[in-house]
Amino acid sequence: MPLLMCPNDNAPMQTLDRHGVQFDMCPTCRGVWLDRGELEKLMES
Repeated sequence: MPLLMCPNDNAPMQTLDRHGVQFDMCPTCRGVWLDRGELEKLMES
């Protein structure tokens, strides 16, 4: 699977798992990329 690059600083993003939801976070600027429906799942948990 290709790495998702941060749109803010072009750093490779890390995949994290919280409450069963996988999302991507930039370790440099701490920006978060959520796929469709992931925000709602995080808010429900």
